[in-house]
Amino acid sequence: MSGFNLVVPSKIIFGEGKIHTLNKYILEYGDNILFLCGKTSLKASGMYDKIIENFESDNISYEIHSIKEEPSVEIIDNLASEYRNKRVDAIVSIGGGSVIDTGKALSSMLKEDGSIKDFLEGVGTRTPSGKKVPFIAVPTTSGTGSEATKNAVIKGMDGEVRFKKSIRHDNLMPDVALVDPVLTLNCPKNVTMQSGIDAFCQLLEAYICTNSNTFTDMLAEKGLKRMCESLLSAYNNGEDLDARNDVAYASLLSGICMANAELTTIHGFAGVIGGFYDNIPHGAICASLLHGATVVNIQKIKDFEPNNPAAYKYAKIGAFLMDANYSPDRHEVFFRAVVDTLKSWNEEMNIPRLSDFSIEEDDFWKILEEAKQRYNPVKLSNSEMEKILEYSY
Repeated sequence: MSGFNLVVPSKIIFGEGKIHTLNKYILEYGDNILFLCGKTSLKASGMYDKIIENFESDNISYEIHSIKEEPSVEIIDNLASEYRNKRVDAIVSIGGGSVIDTGKALSSMLKEDGSIKDFLEGVGTRTPSGKKVPFIAVPTTSGTGSEATKNAVIKGMDGEVRFKKSIRHDNLMPDVALVDPVLTLNCPKNVTMQSGIDAFCQLLEAYICTNSNTFTDMLAEKGLKRMCESLLSAYNNGEDLDARNDVAYASLLSGICMANAELTTIHGFAGVIGGFYDNIPHGAICASLLHGATVVNIQKIKDFEPNNPAAYKYAKIGAFLMDANYSPDRHEVFFRAVVDTLKSWNEEMNIPRLSDFSIEEDDFWKILEEAKQRYNPVKLSNSEMEKILEYSY
């Protein structure tokens, strides 16, 4: 058994109707909160008015900020300046990944001085102290897993160059992750696809990466099986609560896996592309890359490293997709199931191509120059990395 270190939220609360227990966890920290929510998702769920009513009935004081875009250096710095010298007992983020990442980053920056840019990996020179305001994360989408990760992705500018970089520390893990699948019932199809594929990618990459461990493998398998069984159902029938439960659970597991293993080429490309091209949804980028990256990885493994541990893992995913029992003599059948299913998802869930965005083939060189594959199960050549972009274009 491989050794591992594990970082998870202090409390994980999962289940239908758990949103109505939110105040209990807030009041463990105090009765004065900063409440961050998305521009539409919470109100669309029909829960917004009830949450506010519950705050008032329990005498919880709150200030509300609507987060309408991905967190940026400017947004975090402005909020930190506004609230750094005010009493904030806890930050509560109810929304998608952008809302949760905003709250997570802000919980840290209320205890630091300077700009968040100073603390971003690959951009700044300072390391977060780990001090923070207590943070409660309540997702309304099933995808980023940000309710169970120790980093927040922030966009900004470094000179003339756009970037998306993380502030990261073990202590940035949310104190409470409250996941209620009912909050996802009103997610539109495109959000269900983007967030769901993002979670699928996080599970897949954490599973096959060279830094996986016994614990994350166990969780990734459970999450991948749920995704294989229910993602299309959640996409095609958003009111299917059983499917929403499965996808929400898998998304939570994807965050835990990502925080305690690593990611591979899909996110290695997605972070670069998201930094270069503003306003392309992260989940859409991951979705466009998923099939191509899988084809290239499996082919390299088959041709050069058939005994690579990832061969077994890709085959296991194929077995999940076929609803079949895994057998080591059926690897080729299982590999084909993975490749064919992911290709069919492109049409069934209207997954965009990279060419649907403002990306030109002439831009491939600068993407390849920055793309990361540090934890990929096989070392890919530059031409193989380029092939992923070509498959996805």
